[in-house]
Amino acid sequence: MYDRTYPGRRGLKPNFEEGVKGFITWAFAQECCLSEGGVRCPCLKCECRPIISDPEEVERHLKRRGFIKNYWVWTYNGEQLPSNVQRTTTTHASSSRSHMEHREEFSLISDMVGDAFGVNVTYDEPQDFDQEELPNEEAQKFYQLLQEMNTPLFEGSSDSKLSMCVRLLAAKSNWNVPDQCLEFFAKMMLDATPTKDNLPTSFYDAKRLVSKLGLEVRKIDCCTNGCMLFYDNEFGTNDGSLEECKFCKSPRYKVRSKAINRKQKHVAVKSMFYLPIIPRT
Repeated sequence: MYDRTYPGRRGLKPNFEEGVKGFITWAFAQECCLSEGGVRCPCLKCECRPIISDPEEVERHLKRRGFIKNYWVWTYNGEQLPSNVQRTTTTHASSSRSHMEHREEFSLISDMVGDAFGVNVTYDEPQDFDQEELPNEEAQKFYQLLQEMNTPLFEGSSDSKLSMCVRLLAAKSNWNVPDQCLEFFAKMMLDATPTKDNLPTSFYDAKRLVSKLGLEVRKIDCCTNGCMLFYDNEFGTNDGSLEECKFCKSPRYKVRSKAINRKQKHVAVKSMFYLPIIPRT
Protein backbone atom coordinates (compact mmCIF):
# COMPACT_ATOMS: atom_id res chain seq x y z
CA MET A 1 0.00 0.00 0.00
CA TYR A 2 2.84 2.40 0.79
CA ASP A 3 5.56 0.69 -1.27
CA ARG A 4 4.72 2.82 -4.31
CA THR A 5 7.80 3.51 -6.44
CA TYR A 6 11.20 2.06 -7.20
CA PRO A 7 14.29 3.77 -5.71
CA GLY A 8 14.79 7.17 -7.29
CA ARG A 9 11.07 7.29 -8.19
CA ARG A 10 11.72 5.31 -11.35
CA GLY A 11 8.15 4.24 -12.01
CA LEU A 12 5.36 2.63 -10.00
CA LYS A 13 5.68 -0.90 -8.70
CA PRO A 14 3.21 -3.41 -10.21
CA ASN A 15 2.03 -4.52 -6.74
CA PHE A 16 1.08 -0.94 -5.87
CA GLU A 17 -0.84 -0.46 -9.13
CA GLU A 18 -2.73 -3.71 -8.54
CA GLY A 19 -3.46 -2.63 -4.98
CA VAL A 20 -4.85 0.72 -6.15
CA LYS A 21 -7.16 -1.00 -8.62
CA GLY A 22 -8.29 -3.42 -5.92
CA PHE A 23 -9.01 -0.54 -3.53
CA ILE A 24 -11.03 1.35 -6.16
CA THR A 25 -13.07 -1.73 -7.10
CA TRP A 26 -13.80 -2.40 -3.44
CA ALA A 27 -14.49 1.23 -2.43
CA PHE A 28 -16.92 1.96 -5.26
CA ALA A 29 -18.96 -1.12 -4.33
CA GLN A 30 -19.56 0.03 -0.75
CA GLU A 31 -22.90 1.31 0.47
CA CYS A 32 -21.44 4.66 1.58
CA CYS A 33 -20.17 5.25 -1.96
CA LEU A 34 -23.62 4.62 -3.41
CA SER A 35 -25.28 6.96 -0.90
CA GLU A 36 -22.69 9.77 -1.22
CA GLY A 37 -22.32 9.50 -4.98
CA GLY A 38 -18.61 8.71 -4.91
CA VAL A 39 -15.67 7.86 -2.68
CA ARG A 40 -13.60 10.06 -0.40
CA CYS A 41 -10.22 10.16 -2.12
CA PRO A 42 -7.50 8.99 0.33
CA CYS A 43 -4.56 10.51 -1.55
CA LEU A 44 -2.02 12.72 0.23
CA LYS A 45 -3.64 15.94 -1.02
CA CYS A 46 -7.34 15.13 -0.71
CA GLU A 47 -7.06 13.38 2.70
CA CYS A 48 -10.54 11.83 2.43
CA ARG A 49 -12.27 15.22 2.24
CA PRO A 50 -13.66 15.63 -1.32
CA ILE A 51 -16.08 13.06 -2.73
CA ILE A 52 -15.05 11.97 -6.24
CA SER A 53 -17.41 10.03 -8.49
CA ASP A 54 -14.90 9.14 -11.23
CA PRO A 55 -12.85 5.98 -10.47
CA GLU A 56 -10.17 6.96 -12.99
CA GLU A 57 -9.64 10.29 -11.24
CA VAL A 58 -9.18 8.57 -7.87
CA GLU A 59 -6.72 6.17 -9.51
CA ARG A 60 -4.72 9.08 -10.95
CA HIS A 61 -4.60 10.79 -7.56
CA LEU A 62 -3.34 7.69 -5.76
CA LYS A 63 -0.75 6.83 -8.38
CA ARG A 64 0.57 10.36 -8.45
CA ARG A 65 0.52 11.15 -4.72
CA GLY A 66 0.09 7.90 -2.80
CA PHE A 67 -2.15 7.18 0.18
CA ILE A 68 -2.39 9.36 3.28
CA LYS A 69 -0.22 8.18 6.16
CA ASN A 70 -1.36 5.34 8.44
CA TYR A 71 -4.59 4.70 6.54
CA TRP A 72 -4.54 0.97 7.21
CA VAL A 73 -8.25 0.68 7.99
CA TRP A 74 -10.32 2.36 5.27
CA THR A 75 -12.93 3.78 7.65
CA TYR A 76 -13.77 6.77 5.42
CA ASN A 77 -14.50 4.39 2.56
CA GLY A 78 -16.82 1.95 4.32
CA GLU A 79 -14.46 -0.49 6.07
CA GLN A 80 -15.40 -1.37 9.65
CA LEU A 81 -12.93 -1.19 12.50
CA PRO A 82 -11.78 -4.52 13.98
CA SER A 83 -14.20 -5.90 16.58
CA ASN A 84 -11.87 -5.21 19.52
CA VAL A 85 -11.83 -1.47 18.80
CA GLN A 86 -15.32 -0.91 17.41
CA ARG A 87 -17.53 1.75 18.94
CA THR A 88 -20.35 0.66 21.19
CA THR A 89 -22.99 1.82 18.71
CA THR A 90 -23.17 2.88 15.11
CA THR A 91 -24.64 6.21 16.17
CA HIS A 92 -21.66 6.98 18.38
CA ALA A 93 -19.25 6.06 15.61
CA SER A 94 -21.05 8.29 13.13
CA SER A 95 -21.14 11.26 15.49
CA SER A 96 -17.49 10.79 16.42
CA ARG A 97 -16.48 10.70 12.76
CA SER A 98 -18.53 13.82 12.03
CA HIS A 99 -16.94 15.59 15.00
CA MET A 100 -13.45 14.67 13.82
CA GLU A 101 -14.17 15.91 10.31
CA HIS A 102 -15.31 19.29 11.61
CA ARG A 103 -12.43 19.36 14.08
CA GLU A 104 -10.00 18.89 11.17
CA GLU A 105 -11.71 21.69 9.24
CA PHE A 106 -11.49 24.08 12.20
CA SER A 107 -7.88 23.02 12.73
CA LEU A 108 -7.07 23.95 9.13
CA ILE A 109 -8.78 27.33 9.58
CA SER A 110 -6.87 28.00 12.81
CA ASP A 111 -3.61 27.11 11.04
CA MET A 112 -4.45 29.69 8.36
CA VAL A 113 -5.10 32.36 11.00
CA GLY A 114 -1.86 31.49 12.76
CA ASP A 115 0.13 31.61 9.53
CA ALA A 116 -1.37 34.96 8.60
CA PHE A 117 -0.30 36.60 11.87
CA GLY A 118 2.67 34.46 12.89
CA VAL A 119 0.89 33.17 16.01
CA ASN A 120 0.25 29.64 17.22
CA VAL A 121 -3.49 29.11 17.50
CA THR A 122 -4.98 26.08 19.26
CA TYR A 123 -8.36 24.64 18.45
CA ASP A 124 -9.08 22.67 21.61
CA GLU A 125 -11.11 25.29 23.46
CA PRO A 126 -12.41 28.74 22.48
CA GLN A 127 -10.17 31.24 24.18
CA ASP A 128 -11.03 34.50 25.93
CA PHE A 129 -8.90 37.49 25.06
CA ASP A 130 -8.72 40.75 26.93
CA GLN A 131 -9.21 43.37 24.26
CA GLU A 132 -7.62 46.04 26.47
CA GLU A 133 -4.32 44.14 26.48
CA LEU A 134 -3.98 44.13 22.69
CA PRO A 135 -0.95 46.29 21.92
CA ASN A 136 -1.46 47.35 18.30
CA GLU A 137 -3.67 47.35 15.24
CA GLU A 138 -2.25 44.04 13.98
CA ALA A 139 -3.21 42.34 17.25
CA GLN A 140 -6.68 43.86 16.99
CA LYS A 141 -7.14 42.28 13.55
CA PHE A 142 -5.94 38.97 14.98
CA TYR A 143 -8.45 39.20 17.84
CA GLN A 144 -11.33 39.91 15.47
CA LEU A 145 -10.35 37.02 13.22
CA LEU A 146 -10.20 34.66 16.20
CA GLN A 147 -13.69 35.75 17.20
CA GLU A 148 -14.98 35.06 13.70
CA MET A 149 -13.18 31.71 13.66
CA ASN A 150 -14.52 30.49 17.02
CA THR A 151 -18.07 31.89 16.96
CA PRO A 152 -20.56 29.32 15.57
CA LEU A 153 -22.98 30.46 12.90
CA PHE A 154 -25.81 29.56 15.26
CA GLU A 155 -26.30 27.40 18.33
CA GLY A 156 -25.33 23.81 17.53
CA SER A 157 -23.55 24.70 14.28
CA SER A 158 -20.13 23.17 13.61
CA ASP A 159 -19.15 25.98 11.21
CA SER A 160 -18.05 29.55 11.88
CA LYS A 161 -18.42 32.57 9.61
CA LEU A 162 -14.76 32.32 8.62
CA SER A 163 -14.86 28.60 7.88
CA MET A 164 -18.01 29.02 5.77
CA CYS A 165 -16.39 31.82 3.75
CA VAL A 166 -13.31 29.66 3.15
CA ARG A 167 -15.49 26.75 2.03
CA LEU A 168 -17.44 28.97 -0.38
CA LEU A 169 -14.26 30.32 -1.96
CA ALA A 170 -12.81 26.80 -2.12
CA ALA A 171 -15.91 25.68 -4.04
CA LYS A 172 -15.44 28.54 -6.48
CA SER A 173 -11.78 27.62 -6.98
CA ASN A 174 -12.23 23.83 -7.22
CA TRP A 175 -15.22 23.78 -9.57
CA ASN A 176 -14.95 27.20 -11.25
CA VAL A 177 -18.30 28.32 -9.82
CA PRO A 178 -19.48 31.66 -11.30
CA ASP A 179 -19.86 34.60 -8.90
CA GLN A 180 -23.64 34.79 -9.46
CA CYS A 181 -24.02 31.08 -8.68
CA LEU A 182 -22.00 31.49 -5.48
CA GLU A 183 -24.17 34.41 -4.40
CA PHE A 184 -27.29 32.34 -5.12
CA PHE A 185 -26.06 29.61 -2.75
CA ALA A 186 -25.10 32.21 -0.14
CA LYS A 187 -28.63 33.65 -0.27
CA MET A 188 -30.14 30.16 -0.12
CA MET A 189 -28.13 29.42 3.04
CA LEU A 190 -29.31 32.71 4.53
CA ASP A 191 -32.92 31.76 3.90
CA ALA A 192 -32.43 28.30 5.43
CA THR A 193 -30.65 29.27 8.67
CA PRO A 194 -32.22 30.68 11.84
CA THR A 195 -29.72 33.55 12.11
CA LYS A 196 -28.73 35.95 9.34
CA ASP A 197 -25.94 37.99 10.94
CA ASN A 198 -23.00 35.59 10.72
CA LEU A 199 -23.33 34.28 7.16
CA PRO A 200 -21.72 35.92 4.11
CA THR A 201 -24.36 37.57 1.95
CA SER A 202 -22.34 37.62 -1.27
CA PHE A 203 -19.13 36.56 -2.94
CA TYR A 204 -17.69 39.99 -2.12
CA ASP A 205 -18.37 39.52 1.63
CA ALA A 206 -16.68 36.11 1.66
CA LYS A 207 -13.67 37.41 -0.26
CA ARG A 208 -13.35 40.48 1.99
CA LEU A 209 -13.27 38.39 5.16
CA VAL A 210 -10.82 35.79 3.85
CA SER A 211 -8.53 38.56 2.55
CA LYS A 212 -7.71 39.32 6.20
CA LEU A 213 -5.71 36.08 6.19
CA GLY A 214 -3.26 37.65 3.76
CA LEU A 215 -4.57 35.65 0.80
CA GLU A 216 -5.13 38.64 -1.47
CA VAL A 217 -4.03 38.55 -5.09
CA ARG A 218 -2.34 41.58 -6.61
CA LYS A 219 -2.63 42.36 -10.32
CA ILE A 220 0.58 43.87 -11.72
CA ASP A 221 1.04 45.20 -15.24
CA CYS A 222 4.16 43.96 -17.01
CA CYS A 223 6.06 44.56 -20.24
CA THR A 224 4.77 42.51 -23.14
CA ASN A 225 8.36 41.38 -23.82
CA GLY A 226 9.04 40.45 -20.20
CA CYS A 227 11.53 43.26 -19.54
CA MET A 228 10.02 44.73 -16.37
CA LEU A 229 7.05 45.12 -14.03
CA PHE A 230 5.11 48.36 -13.65
CA TYR A 231 4.92 48.68 -9.87
CA ASP A 232 6.39 50.50 -6.87
CA ASN A 233 8.16 48.72 -4.02
CA GLU A 234 9.78 49.56 -0.70
CA PHE A 235 13.30 49.40 -2.12
CA GLY A 236 13.00 52.61 -4.12
CA THR A 237 11.76 51.26 -7.45
CA ASN A 238 8.96 53.55 -8.60
CA ASP A 239 7.78 52.23 -11.95
CA GLY A 240 4.07 52.17 -11.20
CA SER A 241 3.35 55.40 -13.10
CA LEU A 242 5.32 54.59 -16.26
CA GLU A 243 3.35 54.18 -19.48
CA GLU A 244 6.05 52.46 -21.52
CA CYS A 245 8.85 49.97 -20.84
CA LYS A 246 12.05 51.76 -19.87
CA PHE A 247 14.09 49.10 -21.69
CA CYS A 248 12.35 48.26 -24.98
CA LYS A 249 9.90 51.21 -25.02
CA SER A 250 6.89 48.94 -25.59
CA PRO A 251 3.61 50.61 -24.55
CA ARG A 252 2.08 49.56 -21.24
CA TYR A 253 -1.53 50.07 -22.31
CA LYS A 254 -3.55 49.00 -25.33
CA VAL A 255 -4.28 51.65 -27.94
CA ARG A 256 -8.03 52.22 -28.02
CA SER A 257 -10.23 54.37 -30.18
CA LYS A 258 -11.14 57.62 -28.47
CA ALA A 259 -14.76 58.03 -27.45
CA ILE A 260 -16.31 61.50 -27.60
CA ASN A 261 -16.82 63.12 -24.19
CA ARG A 262 -15.96 59.91 -22.40
CA LYS A 263 -12.99 59.18 -20.19
CA GLN A 264 -11.65 55.72 -20.95
CA LYS A 265 -9.96 53.41 -18.50
CA HIS A 266 -6.48 52.19 -19.37
CA VAL A 267 -6.25 48.49 -20.24
CA ALA A 268 -2.83 46.88 -19.88
CA VAL A 269 -1.38 44.93 -22.78
CA LYS A 270 -0.12 42.28 -20.38
CA SER A 271 -0.64 41.66 -16.67
CA MET A 272 0.34 39.09 -14.07
CA PHE A 273 -1.29 37.98 -10.84
CA TYR A 274 0.93 37.92 -7.76
CA LEU A 275 0.03 35.97 -4.62
CA PRO A 276 2.21 37.08 -1.68
CA ILE A 277 3.18 33.89 0.18
CA ILE A 278 4.78 35.58 3.20
CA PRO A 279 5.28 39.21 4.26
CA ARG A 280 8.29 40.67 2.46
CA THR A 281 10.83 42.40 4.73
